[in-house]
Amino acid sequence: MISKKLRLSRRDFISARQSGKSLKLPWASLLISPNASQTSRWAVVTSAKLDKRSVVRNKLRRAIYDSAKTLPGGHDVIVFPNKQAFKLSQLEICRTLKRATENL
Repeated sequence: MISKKLRLSRRDFISARQSGKSLKLPWASLLISPNASQTSRWAVVTSAKLDKRSVVRNKLRRAIYDSAKTLPGGHDVIVFPNKQAFKLSQLEICRTLKRATENL
């Protein structure tokens, strides 16, 4: 699990969703909004449409959060994964997130 200071609060989630820039990856959609701090804050939205089993959805969420720990800061990021995300390894998730956040 990711620490509380690296997670988006409900209020920050709403503001990032309204003012964020959308970025489409093959396995997810990202909403990225700049923040004033040196660290990035993350939220991962895994709905029951991905898989009905919460164990599978939480495993994906943990893989994304673990990948997010190693990335550079300065943004609020909301990740909406799709079903293709289940086919990726954690290393591939980390690489694509790193490329996506470096291009900002």
